[in-house]
Order: sequence, then structure tokens, then C-alpha cells
Amino acid sequence: MRTEHEPPRVAAPPRPELDAEREIDFADLGRRIARRWWLVLAAIVLGGLIGFLTSLGGGDVYVARTTLYLGQPTSPAGSTQVPSLATNPSTVNEIVRSEAVIQDIAGEVGVRPGQLRRGISTKTLTTTGSTARQQQQNPLVQISVRGPWRDKTAPAANMLAAAVVTEVSGYVDAKVDALEQRRESQTRELTSIDGRIDELQRAVANRGLSTIERLTLLNLMGLAEQRRGILIEDRTDTEQLITLAEEVERARQVSQARAARVPAQSSRSSIVVGAFLGLLAGLLLALLWPRRALSRARD
Repeated sequence: MRTEHEPPRVAAPPRPELDAEREIDFADLGRRIARRWWLVLAAIVLGGLIGFLTSLGGGDVYVARTTLYLGQPTSPAGSTQVPSLATNPSTVNEIVRSEAVIQDIAGEVGVRPGQLRRGISTKTLTTTGSTARQQQQNPLVQISVRGPWRDKTAPAANMLAAAVVTEVSGYVDAKVDALEQRRESQTRELTSIDGRIDELQRAVANRGLSTIERLTLLNLMGLAEQRRGILIEDRTDTEQLITLAEEVERARQVSQARAARVPAQSSRSSIVVGAFLGLLAGLLLALLWPRRALSRARD
């Protein structure tokens, strides 16, 4: 009777210590790079130089910039600030990139809407050390239009600024209209009172009046003068509110846009990109160099 024997089991080979190999590999890579540090440095310098030369040969475009003051709308009495579109600097970016505004302005200046949209940028201007609250209280925003059009970038930027001013100034414009109507009413009443005072003065000058009549006229004249003084103060306050609304509350364009020629690519960014690519190329060359040298030595 045959007895079947199972084949002996072969012990599995021990697993390699991957972590140790990886540590050795990384250490070797570091030594290779350290030995060829000059190669990495040369590649960085060469990459930066190529990036700089590329920026010089990229052609020129035109940029027009204009600065907007968004205003600080206040309550009708001018005592407290009212939250509105003008108090949010991000409003400008939403307005200048709206499809309706871009379509209208592109048609006015004669460019394609897509080109105009790609060339529009906005930036909130801040001072060193200013807080977010101060930036909202004194909002200055810059609108830039960039493109290949020498005679069209500035008109486009100015039109965008005008569109923003119109959009964010609705409340202040209505407030100014109401204040101007109040001032006109006060002026008409002052004119009427001045005429009444003149009539009373002529009546008082009549020598045929009795004492009671004269005292009555003088009393009426005093009341008219008192009312006149109150109206003058009220009109002065109204004029101050109008000035406040027009100069402080209402948005306006601080500077007109002018086209300036600039390189199509920023020299600084081109140098940085070129140097980074040179760094990658230098690291690769430093890693491959020893292998090539060893292969030649073996041959």
C-alpha cells in the first residue's frame, strides 16, 4: 500500500525592508544633488534668463486704469452710515463683469465682449495698516482694462467706471433731489417773507397810523423777521446736507483712465516661472549625471 507524501513546504522569503531601502535611496539622491549643486544653480539662472528674454519678446499690450470712490451713504439727517451697494467693494467686480454692462460697452468701443471681459480686473486700494472696517468706510477701487487696443482701453475703463457710479448712487441721487426740492421751497418762502417785510416797512412809515396800528404792524414785522431767520438757518442746513451728499456720500470717478503700453507678459512672473522650470531641470540633470559618468567609466 503506497503512502502519498505531501511535498515539503518552501518557506517564504523574507520581505525586503522597503522603508530602509527608501531611506537609502533618498539619501543617495540627496548626495547626488549635493555633488552637482553647481549644475542646479546654473539651470536656475539659465531658466530665469530664458524667462526674462521671453517676456521681452512677447509683444506689447495696453492697460488703462481708473480709480473710483464708492461713497459713504448716510441717513437722511446725515448722522449714521447706511449699508448699501457703495459700502461693499465687491459690488464693483459684480457690476463690471455683468453681461449687460459688458455687451453695452463692447458695442460702444467696438471690441468683442469676450475680449473685453478677459481684460477687466478690479482691485480694492488699501493703505498700510488699514483695517477691514476702515477699508469699508473709505472704499477706493481700481478698475483696469487690458487689451491690444491703444485707443479703446481708456474709453472702456471710463465707461465701466460710469456704469458703477450710476449703479451704486441711486439712493444718494434720490436724496439729493429731495434736498434740492426742499431748498427751492425754502428759497421761495424766503422771497415771500422778504416781500411781506418790505410791505410792512412801508406801512409802518405811514404817519397817519394810530399807535395801536403801528404796534400791530411792528409785531407782524418782528414775527416775519423771526421766521426769516429760521428759514435762513434751515436753508443753510439743507445746503450743507446737499454738499455732504455730493462730496462724501455719492460715488465718483477720482481719476480718468489713460492707456499705457506694457509688456504682454510680466517680466517678474516670467523670471520666476523660468527659474522654477530650471530648478526642476537642474535636479533631473544632477540625478542623471552620475549614472552617465559611471556607464562611461565601465565602457
